[in-house]
Parts: sequence; C-alpha cells; structure tokens
Amino acid sequence: MEKKNFNHGTMVGGIVRIVIALIAVLIAIIVISSGIKSYDPEDKFGTIFMCLIGGIMIVAAIGFIGNGAKMIIDGKKSLEVAHKGHSENGRITDLTETEVTENNNGCVSNYTIYNLKFEYTDDSGNLCESQEQVSQKIYEKLQQMTLVPILVYGERAIFDKKRFDDENNMG
Repeated sequence: MEKKNFNHGTMVGGIVRIVIALIAVLIAIIVISSGIKSYDPEDKFGTIFMCLIGGIMIVAAIGFIGNGAKMIIDGKKSLEVAHKGHSENGRITDLTETEVTENNNGCVSNYTIYNLKFEYTDDSGNLCESQEQVSQKIYEKLQQMTLVPILVYGERAIFDKKRFDDENNMG
C-alpha cells in the first residue's frame, strides 16, 4: 500500500514566495518590453535573447507561484491540525541535517537545516508520512528516540512541539 506524504508548510513562507515571484514577473516584463522597444534590425539576436531570458523568468515565476500556493494550503491545513488534532505518537523514519552554503554578493552564509520525517496512522487507518523542519536542540534530542509526539487530524499530522518540550523538560 502506498503511503501518503505530507509536508508541514507555512503560510508566511508561501506568501513570501508568491511576492518574490510576482516581483520576478515584473522584472521579466520590463526585460521583454525593453528588448522589444530597443529592436534593431541589425541586432535581432539581442532582442531575441532578452525575450528568451524574460520568458524563462516568467516560467520560473509561475512555478514559484504554484509552490507558494501549495505552501499556503499546507500551512493552513497544518494550522487546522494544531487546533483540532489529537495526541498520538509517530515513528521516526528519518532525521537529516543538511549543510547549506549561500553566496550573496560575496558574503558567504553557512547554516544547517534539520528535518524530521515520521510515519503515522491517520484517522481513517491509513499509513502516512510527514516531514517538517525542527531546531538543532530538538534534532539532537530526537536522535535518541524512535517515537515522536504528534497531533493527528484527518489525514494530516504535525510534530507536537509543546508535548515534546513538556515530556523532555525543554520548556
């Protein structure tokens, strides 16, 4: 039987992605219109190149908008689980730490993302899997555990940080 997979999205993250994508679309429109305005019969390649770059930016922005919308939907559903969910325990299937290095205008940033993946039985009895980011402190504590406190509502579940903190004297 196939497991259903869910991610704990955030509504703010989704909104930010959509805003960034809309800014990218605006820039792409400016690039395309500049290319068309500065059309030179002797330099057709420049106009074609600018239109191509603008088109690629628009396609990428559409993907970002779709991803942002999905994050907002996941975030809303996760919020609903937080308010209406009942306590259960999920089985930890994967704990990962990913080192990320970013280079922005010559400034190098290094940080680590900690992910928790767990499986659980939803309210209909189906086996599901969910994934979300956790803090380093929680990640280190989870490495010693096989079960994780979760809240389940319908077919979705989220990590129950409040119960985790209470049970592990972290609060």
